[in-house]
Amino acid sequence: MSARADVLLWAQRVLGRKGATSWQILEIPAGSGADVAQEAFHKIARFAHPDLLRRTLPPDELELVTTAYARAAAAYQELRGGGRVSTTRMKPIRDAINPASPVATTTVIPTSPSSNRAVPADVPANPTQMMNGKALIYYRKAELALRRGELTAAVLQLKMAIASDPGSVFLRSALGEVEAEVSKKP
Repeated sequence: MSARADVLLWAQRVLGRKGATSWQILEIPAGSGADVAQEAFHKIARFAHPDLLRRTLPPDELELVTTAYARAAAAYQELRGGGRVSTTRMKPIRDAINPASPVATTTVIPTSPSSNRAVPADVPANPTQMMNGKALIYYRKAELALRRGELTAAVLQLKMAIASDPGSVFLRSALGEVEAEVSKKP
């Protein structure tokens, strides 16, 4: 079988597993540790990373593989222990949630120690539940860029997240915060 056929079969298999556990998505035994998950994910990345396939697959097949790869990356992240990322400008989604109340009235996203703004009341209590997977990946990339101090890269990632999930008030608010920081820089 060709490499193209292998990667497409893998992608269809991953996407066909609705409600599958992270172990099933990575195709490893249940209860396996982080090291086994890492090995499995790296194996997947070597043959199915979308950047490796951009020039060889047509757009519809590339989208299928990209979606499956995103699920595998999320499964790996979950098995690694969640990989909480914190920034000084944007509070990670999990920290922005008030776990005591089912519906939050406001969520504060600190952009700097001296400035806080509130997200409007119509933002759901858990923005990750209302954000699609693709938007969440871009949001996480924006967090990483902010942690490195790359404001323009963070703006780009947030714009990509908004393009993936245009109705997200949370993402638009986060973008506004980062753009405000960018405008303060000379």
